[in-house]
Amino acid sequence: MLEKMKSLFELQELDLILKEARIVHGKEVDSDSILEKISKIREKIDGETLSRYDRLIKQGLGVVQLRNGMCLGCNLSIPIGDINRMNVGNMDPICPNCGIFINL
Repeated sequence: MLEKMKSLFELQELDLILKEARIVHGKEVDSDSILEKISKIREKIDGETLSRYDRLIKQGLGVVQLRNGMCLGCNLSIPIGDINRMNVGNMDPICPNCGIFINL
């Protein structure tokens, strides 16, 4: 599961780079290499996770970091028991407060 979160985080970075490039450079941006990387990453991730990520990314961020036990999406503390369950794979790394994926 942790590898999946790393892939989602990388996917989010590429999505943001592509959006920013299109804003700054318009239609003249050469996005083929970025789109190719995005499609390779999306192939590795299961459909349910991608569907949730796509819904989240439309509203802002889909994956955030965890810092000092706090979700950087909602800035609320996550119980240490939940963090431990996420680390061992007994719980999906999703913030129980805001529902964003967490890249541990």
